[in-house]
Amino acid sequence: MFNFYDFFQLCNAHPWAYIAVFVNFVVVFVNGYTDGPGTIATAVSTRAIKPRPAFLMCAICNALGCLTIGAFSSAISQFAGGDVSKTIAGLVNWGNASADAVLCAIACGMASIIIVSQICTWLSLPSSQSNCLVGGITGVGIGLMVLNYGGSIMLEPWIKVAVGFFGSLIVGFILGYLATVLIQKICKNMNKGKTNRFFDKGQIASSAIMSYVHGIQDGAKFIGIFILIAAILFSTQSTETLDTLVSNGAGIWWIYVPISVILFVGTMLGGTKILKTLGKGIASLKRYQAFGTDIAASIGLIAATFLGLPLSTGTIKNTAIMGSGAARSIRRVKWKKAGEVILWGFLVFPASILCGFLLILIFVWTCK
Repeated sequence: MFNFYDFFQLCNAHPWAYIAVFVNFVVVFVNGYTDGPGTIATAVSTRAIKPRPAFLMCAICNALGCLTIGAFSSAISQFAGGDVSKTIAGLVNWGNASADAVLCAIACGMASIIIVSQICTWLSLPSSQSNCLVGGITGVGIGLMVLNYGGSIMLEPWIKVAVGFFGSLIVGFILGYLATVLIQKICKNMNKGKTNRFFDKGQIASSAIMSYVHGIQDGAKFIGIFILIAAILFSTQSTETLDTLVSNGAGIWWIYVPISVILFVGTMLGGTKILKTLGKGIASLKRYQAFGTDIAASIGLIAATFLGLPLSTGTIKNTAIMGSGAARSIRRVKWKKAGEVILWGFLVFPASILCGFLLILIFVWTCK
């Protein structure tokens, strides 16, 4: 079991750990700031809830989701066999690199997320910290390999990443489409006024669920990075393998509680521009469609978490919106805007890989 006092002492001996932890916290804040709005965008766009109360609800649910996965990740892993945090922590085999070199690499990989996410913000596009995270860590891993530290990019975690990304494009659309068609059939002969009132309230509940699940899925990724940092530090005084130490890091409160708090703060200060892109930029949704979209995306995210698949919340939400819009009418989906959002979600992989690669080449000399 990791001890906080020992962790602090090891950080003093390896100062790059402080930088890696700090940058990880910054990325958690950015995640809340940019990804948080996506979970409430549909409810705000249909005016089911005003932006400020929506952000507060979103922040609370995000933090609760992060606390849940932090406290019960081992139980979930044993029950379902998947662990997103271990998938993220296992993306790279660090070879013969020293602890300082690896910590420097992690800091550079996380910094690449901030850079690429900022580009997304300038373009008013919802960024995917999940895709940037995978790309950034992979990029620095490649950088260390080029610098003759050995190691390799691990195939199994990357397969899970690929399945998660391409699966979310298909599954998100299908779930959004089916959820909308099912609601249409159930409510076909019901009083329109009553159903609208139900979905007004229902959207608040569905967006709260979506925010909670977002906290579970994305919280697990950044908890995984913190656990990896701790495992690398403790590996300097332990004979256990890094994989074993990563497994031992699950469920430690001083790792997941700070991330939950920072995610809460970042979400509370979330970017309202993203609401316009997700709320009405892809498809104009009615109340029941917004409700169905949130439920569909939440189901997809929970399933991915149980399978240990790192999934972009924005990607599955976007494709669920497309599916919901298409269920009503193909013409109601703004396919050009939808294509731009999905294309950028894919392009952040190579962009963040390149960014992480260049950053580690620039800074690795400080670790020697």
